[in-house]
Amino acid sequence: MVEKVKQSFGKVISFALILFFVALGVIGIILPIIPGLVFLFIAALIAARHYPVVGFMLERNRYSASAMRYSNGFMELGWWGKSRLVFWGSIKLVVDSVDWTIKLLARGVGKLRTGTS
Repeated sequence: MVEKVKQSFGKVISFALILFFVALGVIGIILPIIPGLVFLFIAALIAARHYPVVGFMLERNRYSASAMRYSNGFMELGWWGKSRLVFWGSIKLVVDSVDWTIKLLARGVGKLRTGTS
C-alpha cells in the first residue's frame, strides 16, 4: 500500500515537472531570453521515464540518444539530488541564455555604430 502511494506521488510530481518544463519551453519559444527548446527537451526526458513511447522515440533519435543514456542516472538520485540538479541546471540555462542574448545585442549595436550590415 505504501509503495503504491509512493509511486502515485512520484507520477504526480513527474507530471507537474513535465507541465512546468513545457510551460517554460513555450515561454522560451516566445521570449528570446529563455531557451525554449532545452526546456521542452527536459520535459521529454522526464516523460520518457513514464511513457515508453516517448522513451523509444528519444532513444531512436540520433541527437537525443546520448542524452537518454546520460539521464538514466538521474532516476537513481534521491529527491534532494534531483531537485538540486534541476535547479542548478535551470539556473545555468537561464544565465547562458541571458549571456547569449547580451552578446547578440552587443554585436548588433556594434554593427549599427560602425554602419556595417
